[in-house]
Formats: sequence, structure tokens, C-alpha cells
Amino acid sequence: MSISKLNVLQVFQKEYQNLFKFIKYKVKCPDLSSDLLQDLYLKLHSVPENKKINNPKGYLNTAARNLIIDNSRKPYHVIETGQEQQIDLAICDQISPEQRAIDQNMVELLGSALNQLPTDKRDLVTLSRVHGWTNQQIASHKNKSLSWVEKNLAISLIMCSDIAQEKNKHGK
Repeated sequence: MSISKLNVLQVFQKEYQNLFKFIKYKVKCPDLSSDLLQDLYLKLHSVPENKKINNPKGYLNTAARNLIIDNSRKPYHVIETGQEQQIDLAICDQISPEQRAIDQNMVELLGSALNQLPTDKRDLVTLSRVHGWTNQQIASHKNKSLSWVEKNLAISLIMCSDIAQEKNKHGK
């Protein structure tokens, strides 16, 4: 059974997420994946109205695969310089504005939670997580045993996490 161009566009909408995952798996970059998926959509609009397509999912997958291949064949000057991977990482590893806002909110929650800890527990977390001291260095600095530092640091982190989660629940 063959279907029309309109039905293929409907199948495209239903398969959008699967096509995006497929393309992203192949090209390893969400931005490029979105661009290629948009190119696929535009390509579908250029299909003649009277063209009958027997297997719409197969047609979409083949068209997506062909776009990936075409894209990989494009000549890039950066490939010749050997910097392609660094540029891809710079472009694809950027933090989205949404993720930046989530991260900032989490930092504020944890900072507020840290301020509510007793001074000795706050010092342990600060030395360990902010200044990067090892537990042994903290034990020497505080004249305490290593096991005391490990136990109290674990308790401090749990308390900090609990406070932050409680604040997050209540939107404070």
C-alpha cells in the first residue's frame, strides 16, 4: 500500500523523536541533529504531491541516513587543520540557558543549605568540596582522626542535601 506526501508528513510528526535520536546517535551533536531533521522536513515538502511512498518509515529513515552521509561529505576547512573535534566539542558541549538556570538555582539552594549547617560541619564541607582538601588533610588540620572526618563529612553532606531538598520542595 502506498501513501501520499501528506501522510508521510504525518508519519514524520509521529516519528520525530525516534528520527532525532537516530540522527543524534550518528552525528553526536544535538545542534547538528536538529539542523538535519529540519533539512529532512524541508526535503519532504519538496516531494511531488502525486508521488506514492510504499513504506513511509523506511523512506524517512533512508532520507535521514542520506542527509547524514551528505553532511559528512561536505568539505570543511577545519577537518584539514585537525580541529574538527575541538570545534564540535566547543559547540555541542555548551550549557543551554535552561540548564544554566537550573544549575544556578541548585547552587543557591546548596549555598543556603550550607549556611544553615553548624559551623564545624560547614567547615568540613567547605574544606572538602570547595577547597578540594583530602579527608586526611582535613583530619590533620582539625587535629581529629580520619574516621571522625569521614563520619562527620558524610553527616554534613546528608544534612546539606536534606535542607536543600526541603527548600526546593517548598520553593523557598
